[in-house]
Amino acid sequence: MTEFSKIRIANIDDAIYIQEVLDDAKALFKSEGSDQWQDLDNYPNINTTINDINKKQMYVYEIDKKVVGCVVLSKEKEEAYNKVYNGKWIEDDNYYVIHRLSVRNGYYKKGIAKALINYAESITKKDNVKSIKVDTKKENIRMLTLLKTLGFKEVGIIHLLRKDVLDVKRVALEKCL
Repeated sequence: MTEFSKIRIANIDDAIYIQEVLDDAKALFKSEGSDQWQDLDNYPNINTTINDINKKQMYVYEIDKKVVGCVVLSKEKEEAYNKVYNGKWIEDDNYYVIHRLSVRNGYYKKGIAKALINYAESITKKDNVKSIKVDTKKENIRMLTLLKTLGFKEVGIIHLLRKDVLDVKRVALEKCL
């Protein structure tokens, strides 16, 4: 069984379970004193999840038919990525974006996040896209460490454009394929 055999495109029946995974991540951030995903609009919320599913850009990782991880691989250009502070992107136009990578509480440190990123990378390569971009808060050491271990490079800082974000600054990372 390959690491990808437990990953599939999400469907609408998964929405509530994906939201549970995202809510676990929110709780973890809050417990660590991070304001990531503690925004006034409750982002990422069920509407975000349903939108991701409808766009066919949400993937889930299942163990025993239980959703224990999720990731968005967006083919849409990220408007917030148009301006990079203290750096620049390596690839300007030909990229996909990873968003909302999360793992359910109780399943941490089992390689699920790594498998989801590797899966996103495999789709990106298959589509002949040159890079994957992602952003996260500088306090999200787990995510930064994982991304760097997988070959992502810090390229600067971006500012999110959502109006209800408590802190718009994010570390921008990119991996060229």
